[in-house]
Amino acid sequence: MSHSVALSFEDGVTRFITCEDEQTVADAAYRSRINIPLDCRDGACGTCKALCESGEYDGGTYLDDALSQSESDEGYCLPCSMKPTSDLVLQIASTSAVAKTQAAKHDTVVTAVEKLSATTVRLAVEAPAGGTLAFLPGQYVNITVPGSDETRSYSFSCVSGSDELEFLVKLTPGGLMSTYLSDTATVGDKISFTGPHGSFFLREAQRPALLLAGGTGLAPILSILRTMAAESSTRSVHLVYGASTDDDVVQLDELALLASTMDAFTWDHCVSDPTTTAANKGYVTALLNDTHLNGGDVAVYLCGPPPMVESVRTHFTEAGIEPTGFYYEKFAPSSAAAKESLDDDTDAATEVLANNDRISTIDAAVTTADADVVPAASADLEPALDGRSIFGRAVFGSRVREPLHKRNTGFSASDEVATMRAIASQRVAVAGSTADQGGLDESSDLVLTPEAHSVAAQRIWPSRDIEPLVARRPEPVPVSTSSSGYEIGEEHPSVHESDAVFEARRALELGALELVIGRLSSQQISGYRLLAETTTRYVDGDRFVDAAAYTETNAAFHDYLFTQTGNEHLLQAYRALGVKAAMEEVLRNATWCDPLCAQDHLDIVDAFEAGDRERARTLIADHADRSKATMKRAMHESRTNKRPKFVSPGRFAGKVVLITGAAQGIGEFVARRIGAEGGSLILADRSELVESLTEEFRQDDVEATPVIADLETWEGASSAVDAALTAHGRVDVSIHVVGGTIWAKPYAEYPPEQIEKEISRSLFPTLWSCRAVIPHMIERGAGTIVNVSSVATRGIHRVPYAAAKGGVNAITATLALEAAPHGVRVVATAPGGTDAPPRRVARGPAPSTGQEKDWYQAIVDQTVDSSLLKRYGTLDEQAAAICFLASDEASYITGTVLPVAGGDPG
Repeated sequence: MSHSVALSFEDGVTRFITCEDEQTVADAAYRSRINIPLDCRDGACGTCKALCESGEYDGGTYLDDALSQSESDEGYCLPCSMKPTSDLVLQIASTSAVAKTQAAKHDTVVTAVEKLSATTVRLAVEAPAGGTLAFLPGQYVNITVPGSDETRSYSFSCVSGSDELEFLVKLTPGGLMSTYLSDTATVGDKISFTGPHGSFFLREAQRPALLLAGGTGLAPILSILRTMAAESSTRSVHLVYGASTDDDVVQLDELALLASTMDAFTWDHCVSDPTTTAANKGYVTALLNDTHLNGGDVAVYLCGPPPMVESVRTHFTEAGIEPTGFYYEKFAPSSAAAKESLDDDTDAATEVLANNDRISTIDAAVTTADADVVPAASADLEPALDGRSIFGRAVFGSRVREPLHKRNTGFSASDEVATMRAIASQRVAVAGSTADQGGLDESSDLVLTPEAHSVAAQRIWPSRDIEPLVARRPEPVPVSTSSSGYEIGEEHPSVHESDAVFEARRALELGALELVIGRLSSQQISGYRLLAETTTRYVDGDRFVDAAAYTETNAAFHDYLFTQTGNEHLLQAYRALGVKAAMEEVLRNATWCDPLCAQDHLDIVDAFEAGDRERARTLIADHADRSKATMKRAMHESRTNKRPKFVSPGRFAGKVVLITGAAQGIGEFVARRIGAEGGSLILADRSELVESLTEEFRQDDVEATPVIADLETWEGASSAVDAALTAHGRVDVSIHVVGGTIWAKPYAEYPPEQIEKEISRSLFPTLWSCRAVIPHMIERGAGTIVNVSSVATRGIHRVPYAAAKGGVNAITATLALEAAPHGVRVVATAPGGTDAPPRRVARGPAPSTGQEKDWYQAIVDQTVDSSLLKRYGTLDEQAAAICFLASDEASYITGTVLPVAGGDPG
């Protein structure tokens, strides 16, 4: 039984967690990503000491030095050792900030303000003392503009560990940071920043890398290249650097120097201004070729504005390329810069956006500057600065017009009509046309107009065949968007198509390692170890004890490393990979795991505690490979297991089949078999898992309808039949599978409420379901009911369950007598022991004490001994018997209970 625990922090914040049976409060808190103070895990230090305001608990074992008897009498407790026996309220001796991530603030001074060109400045500041700052190549910081409380975001262009931190800043007229750098900035100015932020950074891999930079988006790319040079990297990498004008082009000498020191680095650049002196005029996509894309096995790193990101993505789509990794950083311009670019009707508008300052707040001066374009009646509204553009291209010119209904100085009627018939001043419609309608060409294929994909000569829709709606890929979701409009994301093929997701997780973790190795306190290490130890409970050798619980605790373990970086973007980037969701999907029926997976967690913590960077790196990389192997085997087994072993094609074609208990186990396999044989399915279960199963069937063109209902009640059973009648108007076959042992113990050990629960679970679903469907079948004069009983009617340690299944046998025999004159058959199977994956929704608590485990083992031993074949059956074997009885092949069988137990008659 689970209990709710309220954690009340000193700053008034209260967080609620759920604590399961035999789980400590600290364990539950860390699994909920609430990192309460902890310096041990077994009551040895007293760091986690808390005050219990209400509730009951087992205090566990601990040292007197950690918690004295007098403190215990006063209500103090140790969350690392206590286990609730009721709901609790605990006072935690710290603030709620322990549960949050927060980037560090650094105070420093300006060391250089160097104007690299008419539009770009190199800003340098002194690195914080004591090596307190570590960052990954590609990350950024939020710099507070001196003399204000506002911040601007800039990416590092240097390597981590430099004595001087460098940034590239685009000078924008009226921009807050630009004004400071142009007018007042001097060496020695005090300046502060927070960070590092962001999950855009170079991932470790050997596959080729393609770097794309727009304007001052070159800064993080420079950091990446300089880091590779410092590490003597031999990785193949190509850069394409784009700018709007020649004035915006900077650091070409630095790029040439890097190319001279890195044999595998090549680069090129382009300028969009038609008057440029650069060798390449145009945009970055024009310089991409098949060699750079490497058939899709390439990691793409792109830093630029949204239009640039979308343009590159479109280019890949049209080329039929899905990069193994697509990492992007796109940012919105400052409002002043945006307005300037929109009022500037030039072809370089998109590239102007690429070079603007990244901001977190809008300059107050911008509102004043824009006031003259806001109609008087709406002076309090903020205009949409990009409202005149499509993909950064000015389509509607900026001009001030008074509302037509207020003054006569606005558009004339003829002007308005002309405007309505034009796009971007290009006339596209003619008034009063009387031309005859023309039919389509007599052709199987339509002739496409190339211009149909463009507006104002700007291509915005890629050419592509439209796939059926159900096959469309979802739009990419950004990993994170900061308050500055700084959007970071990455895209990879799905876990079913590629190993890229696990490679991406490994790369993120190796990046996080660099930020925290040697910097974790003993309390942080203890929390890390607690999470590592928790994962080991759900693995026994190379077998999952509970795959779902392992997936949950594994996710908490991996989350923790990113939490300790103080970089929320990294944590979001990890979560956005969807590793946990993929594991939940793939591992839900898995039984095998790499035997070292859980042990890896403990070894990784040991390496962090020892500050052993190389050991930690090796373990993280090896763990990624083992996780990948576990997932691959689970995916293979899942595909194999989902295919029925025995199929009689078309046997249920045209039949409407209702199956209760269809979400998992025997019911799920019966549904898969009947679906493969052409039946239309009504799948009833109390678990929402039945909805995902239905969706899977529909993707395979199997007609299926889900019904979530409590089949232990008349209302639930009748609702399932009603759903079938609503969808199809009839029920041809009704298969009743719901039931199963909840507890295993001698009858003398059962309390009355457990007896009632066993009867309710294993008798009433069949009783109510038969009652709900039989009137309809009698009225139609046709139908088949298949009940599922058990040979446990002659078994030990589950008398209430046996009584319920005995009742199912009686229902089958007596209802068959009543129904036969109406053309309705009623039959049943009696399964014996059956091998099945762990249930995703458990019937009841697993045996926990030694005695309970012995009672359960006695059932297993008796089941195998009573079978002539001396083994458990399979789900396919149980489904085969049920489907036979349900089919017309068994049309002369009724009133019979068929044992399916390897020779055990029950």
